[in-house]
Amino acid sequence: MQVLKKIVLFFVAFVLFGCNNQLTDNRIEISNQQYDIIDYDAIRRSMQSEDSLNVGVLLPLSGNAASIGQGMQNAMFMALDDLKNNQLVLKFYDTKSTEEGAEEAVRKAVYEGAQLILGPLMGDEVKSISPIALSADVPVVSFTTSPQVLQKGIYSIGLLNGEQVDRAISYAASQGRSKVALLVPNNSGGLNIVKSAIMSAQANSISVTKVGFYNPNTMDASSIVKNVSVGRGFDTVLVADGGNHLKSIISTFAYNDIMYPEVLFLGTAAWDGTNLNKETILYHGVYPMVSKGAGGTYFENKFKETFGEQPKPVYSFAYDSVLLASVLSGKSRDDLNAGITGKAGFIGVNGYFKILPTGQARHSLEMLEVTKDGPQVISPADKKSADFVDNEMDIRYITYENLPKFYGKDSSEVLNWLNNN
Repeated sequence: MQVLKKIVLFFVAFVLFGCNNQLTDNRIEISNQQYDIIDYDAIRRSMQSEDSLNVGVLLPLSGNAASIGQGMQNAMFMALDDLKNNQLVLKFYDTKSTEEGAEEAVRKAVYEGAQLILGPLMGDEVKSISPIALSADVPVVSFTTSPQVLQKGIYSIGLLNGEQVDRAISYAASQGRSKVALLVPNNSGGLNIVKSAIMSAQANSISVTKVGFYNPNTMDASSIVKNVSVGRGFDTVLVADGGNHLKSIISTFAYNDIMYPEVLFLGTAAWDGTNLNKETILYHGVYPMVSKGAGGTYFENKFKETFGEQPKPVYSFAYDSVLLASVLSGKSRDDLNAGITGKAGFIGVNGYFKILPTGQARHSLEMLEVTKDGPQVISPADKKSADFVDNEMDIRYITYENLPKFYGKDSSEVLNWLNNN
């Protein structure tokens, strides 16, 4: 049992919306309460209630990803302790960090009466459990960031690259930028970013002019950056990476005299895990993140106090998945899919989010600017509600003239992937 020093929860209010356009009265407030411990015994007692929503949680509690899975499980225990909802039953199943383990776990969960699945973590695991969950008519709310494995009934609450890229591109357009170059890793994740960027640029009446694919297994992307830089033809660069890859790429652009304000540098949430306050070349660069308001501050503080470590970003999504399940526990079990994809969405510790019928999540993201004093909010997260819509379009309808030039990867291979994924 983990000890939590007494803290006053000065403000956490999760407004949990239903499936219509009107704000419902499903409001859970946690305020002016003190906690000494997470009461695991009370949580277990609550799981004996009748008419509860039985939720199977698939996490890697052993194997290569065990430390992540255990952190996510701790975040879920926190959510249960905060909610104290005796209509919600969570039972945990170990995926063992493998596809085979995930299949075994979902079969057991379905057999034992799970009405909803939270997890698993990885895209390959989600793909492996999907036929089993779909045939049993048990919705899945996973944590994957791989859009290809999602569909009706198989959802993700995770922060997908596509929504990050869309927020960044939309911000650039709002600042009068019109031509974007991309630097992405040469893998499926990079291709997903390219597809999202082209669609977002089209929706914002700007264009992606160049795309450079670099080898993610090496730190040297100088040749690709040089090729992209020749003749420039862009006023914005999106670098979809963090850490040393980001620093190396930006330094090479600077070496080629490509810097702010002539060029605006954009990133993804991967930038947030990189210490950038001393990277003067990146000052004024911007990137999207989930809103770190009162809910996020509360979550981080309580997790650190309880478990003695800084929570990883995915832990907060695990917490919010329990909030979502708590909302569903008060609704009809006849069509949980309708509850999950309700038009008005939800608010959790990561701010506003909704889950689309396509399986993808959309979060209300803020834009952070890199400064010497650390990241600063330059464009706040929208307070979205029922008018939050998806602007995705079919990339096959984008004309050839509006497609970018590709470097580091054969253009026919890229276009074939874009048209078939």
